[in-house]
Formats: sequence, C-alpha cells, structure tokens
Amino acid sequence: MVPEPVFLALAEALYPVALTPHYTQVEGAPAVIGEGFGLFGCGCGKSLLIAGYEPRNFVGIAIQCAVCGRISETPGLAPGAAPPPAVTVIERGAQHPPSSITANTVLISREEMNRLADLYVPRLSDNNPHVISIALLDEVDARQRNWTGESLEPSPGGYKDHALAWAVAHFRQCLLDPDWTSITLDVDLVAAAVIGAFRDMVASWAHHPLFGAMMGTAAAQGFSLHAMAMFGTAKALAAAGNQIGFVPTQGDRPRIASMRVVLAAEDQMSLAVTRFDRFEWPDGAEATPQSVRAAIIDAMGSVQGSINRLRPGMLILSPGAVAGRLEGVFVDAIVEAVATHGKRHRGLAAVGAIFPKVAPSGKPREVRFGYSFYPVPNRNHSIGRSVRIGSRADFKGID
Repeated sequence: MVPEPVFLALAEALYPVALTPHYTQVEGAPAVIGEGFGLFGCGCGKSLLIAGYEPRNFVGIAIQCAVCGRISETPGLAPGAAPPPAVTVIERGAQHPPSSITANTVLISREEMNRLADLYVPRLSDNNPHVISIALLDEVDARQRNWTGESLEPSPGGYKDHALAWAVAHFRQCLLDPDWTSITLDVDLVAAAVIGAFRDMVASWAHHPLFGAMMGTAAAQGFSLHAMAMFGTAKALAAAGNQIGFVPTQGDRPRIASMRVVLAAEDQMSLAVTRFDRFEWPDGAEATPQSVRAAIIDAMGSVQGSINRLRPGMLILSPGAVAGRLEGVFVDAIVEAVATHGKRHRGLAAVGAIFPKVAPSGKPREVRFGYSFYPVPNRNHSIGRSVRIGSRADFKGID
C-alpha cells in the first residue's frame, strides 16, 4: 500500500517561496525520486513532488507543482547540524537536473551552499594589534572560560604546562610595574604569541558551528601554540582557495579528531599538523641546518601509517616558539628533505611549517600577530588531485 503524501504546509511558512524552481513537475509525476521512505508534497494537497524523500538528501531545493503552480522548497540545513561531506549543487532553472538520486547523493541549492560556505570559512583577522592591558587579559580569561567553564589558573606552571594561563599570569605580573612598556625579551614575545594566537583563533573561527569542539581541543593542550597551529593552518589553506573540513569526535564534549582538504565530491586529502618542538624555546636543542633537516626527514617517516599512497595528505610541522631568524633554516631544510626523500613518500602532497609571529608595533605594550605558513609541494606526488598550496607570498605573515 502506497503511503499518503505528507504535505508540508509548515515548510512553506518557514522557508520563503522561490521565484525560480530547481525542478518543475511534469504531468503530476514526482519531479525527483530518492531512496528514502518519506514523501514531499505540495501544499495544495494534489501533487507528490518528491517520492522516496529523505530530508538530508534535499537541502533548499525548490519544486514547482504542475497542478497549482506553487513552488515549495525543502528545508535548509538545521542550525548546528554538520554539513554533508559531499554535495551536488543544483542551479535554479536547470534544464536537466537529476530526476532520481541515490541514498548517498545530497542535492543543495546555490543559495544554501553559499550560506553554509560563509559559516565554515574563517574570518580574516591577521595582523590585528594587541595592546597588553588588564582589560585584554580579562577578556582572554573570560572568552576561554565561556567555552571551557574554568578560569585560568592564576599561579600556573611554566609555558609547557598551560601556555595560555602562563602567558596571562606573566603579563599580569609585568603590568604591576607602571614603567613596563616594552615587549622585547624572548619571554615577552613568546607570551605575546600565545595571547595573539588565542585571540586570532577566536576572531577567525568563533562563528563556526564546530567552534566549541575547536576550543575543547585547544584547551585540552593548554592552548599551546601547537594546538592552535591546527586552526592557523586551516585558515591559511582556506585563504589559498581550499575547502577545509573538520572531523569531530562523538559525545557530549566533542573534540576535533582530524582535518581534511576537500578537493572534489569524493576526493579528500588528510591534513596532519604535527608538534615539532625539538628546537622550541626555552630549552630546545640547537637548530642547525643538519639537525633540522634530519628531524624533518624523521617526521616525514613517522606519518607513513596515516599518510601514504593509499591515503594521501599533507604534513604541516608546528615548531612553536622559535626565533624568527630560524624560519629560513626550517624552510630550507624542508625544501631539501622533500627534494631528497619525496620519492619515498609519494603520498605526501606537501610538507610545510607554520610559525606564529609577533612584532612590536612601536607603541607601548602593543604587538601585531600573524602566521607565516610555508608549504613545500612534493613534486613526486602524483596521486589524485593536488591541493591549492599557494606560494610563500600568500602566507607572508606580518609585514
């Protein structure tokens, strides 16, 4: 027995009527046939527009009824719902849109696609000034407390125990001296980098539906520069024109389990941002061209289990707090390592490094923050499509 259509008059009240449909029903037959178990009908009660209707397969799709001429539109993605990993964008007035789809197909309107893209694209905020003050430190504490439910420890351990708590406590101590105005010592610059990276993460991603999981992920690592480098990397690759997807864990307190670059509907590339702290302040090893190159080659080999010919991806190294003069040493070492060992790791599309950078602005207690991102393509990578890596000029950090 064929079930009676469920006519969605409520949907018409909640979702504006489109002037131009994606589909036009012909002679009363369903305009689209899916593989679900529901039915989507016109509010007039006389036409079945979608047979085999499953809401997740039709996102913002408008269909014109052949009987009354009314245009009904399926709901968009529900607030807070994760977007589907792959979609088929349907234009209004299309001459030949698919009239039947599989259970794995998601049809989405251009308008809904643009709305979702705006939600998931990071905001541009690099190089914003940060004036170290009690008000700024209180703001940092309040923002992280809003998401974690806990205040920063006022007497924390060192930089590696909880970077954000340490940085805030360090500057609170500095501000006890009314004559303190200069951020020039290494310890000041590292603390400013942590503050800048945290504020940049909030400014860039707070609108994202998974921001709570991002904050939880960073908080679990004390908001270290390495934890926040994951989101700096995603921002840099998005700026180069890539679509970045975050994969959260399940449960009441989700975390970001992994990231990926979406190249096409069914073509994705893993994105590994790895802690590379062997040379990090304050007690890291001496960074020589030879020692850095050897460490990078080791890092390339360490990800073979997750990034290989069957599962291609990118490896981004997070050196953390290292002197700015060492950036050239790291980048040159990556270039050499990829040139000499790229054939052994054909699954690697690129190896790169991301550096948090701060620079005093010349004004009292003010710095600017930005990321320098250096991706080096592997010329021996020939698996699937290539990610839009960009050039060094695209990721120059602070001018």
